[in-house]
Amino acid sequence: MVCGGTTYRTRDLAVAVGLEPHVPPGAELSERVGHNGQLLPGVEKLLAEGEPVRRAVVLGAGQSAAESVDCLYRSFPEAEVCAVFSKYGYTPADDSPFANRIFDPEAVDVYFGSPSEVKQSLFDYHRSTNYSVVDMELIESLYATAYREKVTGRERLRFLNVSRIREVGQRADNALDITVEYLPTGVERTMVADLLVHATGYRPRDFTTLLGEAAKVCLRDDGDAIRVTRDHRVETAPDVTAGIYLQGGTEHTHGLTSTLLSTTAIRAGEIHRSLLARQAARSG
Repeated sequence: MVCGGTTYRTRDLAVAVGLEPHVPPGAELSERVGHNGQLLPGVEKLLAEGEPVRRAVVLGAGQSAAESVDCLYRSFPEAEVCAVFSKYGYTPADDSPFANRIFDPEAVDVYFGSPSEVKQSLFDYHRSTNYSVVDMELIESLYATAYREKVTGRERLRFLNVSRIREVGQRADNALDITVEYLPTGVERTMVADLLVHATGYRPRDFTTLLGEAAKVCLRDDGDAIRVTRDHRVETAPDVTAGIYLQGGTEHTHGLTSTLLSTTAIRAGEIHRSLLARQAARSG
């Protein structure tokens, strides 16, 4: 392993690359177009510089999208805030006790040992615990705000549902031309906005880009996904004795827990026990 010009020799390697912001294909980021991961410092900068925000658009329907809408609405009291998403409305997060058992270590054992079609069905059934969902309290708060504005006749908070952004253009005054398509009819409309926030989630980083030549010894399944054992160790070529462990990035093999910070300690403990067992086997 080479780090800053120094070579280290190791029997085992743990890789924890985390997640990276995901934006729609073709999206070009700029000072006025960004991912919600940088929303708070961006808002602070605009407020400090006194930049006017007349309209802000948020793309996405998950928790971070709803929080971004709420943040912009409160930060710019004169601005119109538009939420654009392909759903009809926000979906409540399923945090019920039975559903949350999908994150138990025992559930990981069940998921890991299941056929691929069962893995997919479990993921689909319980994705509402973690993906594209919003806390009910926030949903109700946003709805109450929109309803109150409709009654009073001044609507700053708008929801463009069953819609998608088709095009984003830059104007001479640094504002944006955002074209939104209403999916049921295909009708498009273009509106001028000062901000566009992509609240479109995160994706696991490709850890193989860090491994260099070592990536070639990592085995893949028929779907070209990395093969991983239950103890989070990457399956490698037969002549490789070193262990490569993944802390995260194993959703395809270990299920929904893979991206959760709350289960990091459990994964670390499982990796630790595997390392000790392999060390003992070497000594023996």
